Amino acid sequence: MLKRIVTSILIGGFGLSQSATAEPVEIDDLKANMAKLAAKLPPAAKKQVSYKKDIQPLFEKSCVNCHGPKKKPKGKYRIDTRELALKGGSEGVSLIPGKSKESPFSYYLTDQVVDYEMPPTGKREKYPVLTKEQIGLVLAWIDQGAKYDN
Repeated sequence: MLKRIVTSILIGGFGLSQSATAEPVEIDDLKANMAKLAAKLPPAAKKQVSYKKDIQPLFEKSCVNCHGPKKKPKGKYRIDTRELALKGGSEGVSLIPGKSKESPFSYYLTDQVVDYEMPPTGKREKYPVLTKEQIGLVLAWIDQGAKYDN
């Protein structure tokens, strides 16, 4: 816990500051704790979200280099196409269209699952953590069907 707090202080960012107070769960306990963890998610944006305008730039900056076609994706999870994103990875389905609070993806973005923080804490200088507002856009996008085209 002390290591996490020190890392939070050094790196900063919404996700890490939230993880210090949210008491992250282990991946095996995520499903059982989603209701409690959902209360700690930022609010979904209130606007209609465009994948190309709002989401794709975030994914390209913070996600696609590890979860795209260039490398063997971490956790065997790809986010660069809707089909692959909905398929899931080594931990199963991560993105459930229309259900951000039931999508493990939401909890990875908010650092609520130990060792599944996205982007990984050790890579945040290169791949920035999403802000609370950006995560709100992603949650709204998921709730609006996680469409890759508008």
